[in-house]
Amino acid sequence: MVKKLISRKRFLSKALTGITGISLVNKTIGAEYSTAPVMRTIGATGISITSVGFGASRTNEESLIRYAVEKGINFIDTGRSYSNGNNERLVGRAIAGKRKNIVIQSKIRLDPFEVPSMGKGKKGAEEIKNILYSRLEASLKALNTDYIDLMLYHDARNEGLLFHPETMKFFSDQKKAGTIKACGFSTHNDQMNLVSRNNTEKFYDSIMVPFNHKGSFIHSVTKDYSEWDQEQLIGILKEAREKGIGVIAMKTCSGGTYSPSPGVGPSLPEAVKWVLKHDYISGAAVAISNFEQADEYLAFLAGI
Repeated sequence: MVKKLISRKRFLSKALTGITGISLVNKTIGAEYSTAPVMRTIGATGISITSVGFGASRTNEESLIRYAVEKGINFIDTGRSYSNGNNERLVGRAIAGKRKNIVIQSKIRLDPFEVPSMGKGKKGAEEIKNILYSRLEASLKALNTDYIDLMLYHDARNEGLLFHPETMKFFSDQKKAGTIKACGFSTHNDQMNLVSRNNTEKFYDSIMVPFNHKGSFIHSVTKDYSEWDQEQLIGILKEAREKGIGVIAMKTCSGGTYSPSPGVGPSLPEAVKWVLKHDYISGAAVAISNFEQADEYLAFLAGI
């Protein structure tokens, strides 16, 4: 039997007891921008985010996340598997006291080796249910929250597992319970069949895919090279938007620097700007690792 997730009220009470009252206001940091950020909506979810989201996977600095939040970024991307759960803990500490103003996107993984039956029969369904419930509960605890705005199935590869009735039931049940507000999945460009199927079924509220000006990237960790048919991908993403499915771009800087014209020097901010100029993109999760980068992308909040 899977342990039932504790109620939102009880979880929040326990979480607040453990919070040490970390202030998001750093006295060395300037005031927030006076101009309200231009917001975008993630598909038909009704969830509004800044065009640039803080990709937290490459930072260990709470102060950097707090700085970005105080300056106006309201969208933070993390994941259960990042730094063995420590990245979610970092985000939870950094946004303490600001939770209601922040949109958290996290991810939980369902690796095929953990589901040896590949979801077949009652045993397979039980395996899927146990893993997903356990990881969601761990994410809630690490983030010091009783709900997650957008929970993704992380690095989807297997169509049978992503669209397994038990997987879909899990996300549906958690949305009804209010434990998550919306669900989605992240995947890479050799798995566009998954995005196309979701365009047909319209089950997942949002997708997260690599998208940049070059149409390729080299993975920062594995060093694997990936490329895609840009025209085909754009067609799929446009269809997703038309059907009310949100599109979050990743690997936006992994295609290298970009220059929009001869008079503008190539840069990574220009590469991100290229992504955000496409109206079918709900937002970009950009890995930010220092204050200089944060300032470069904060300049985008007033609009592209």
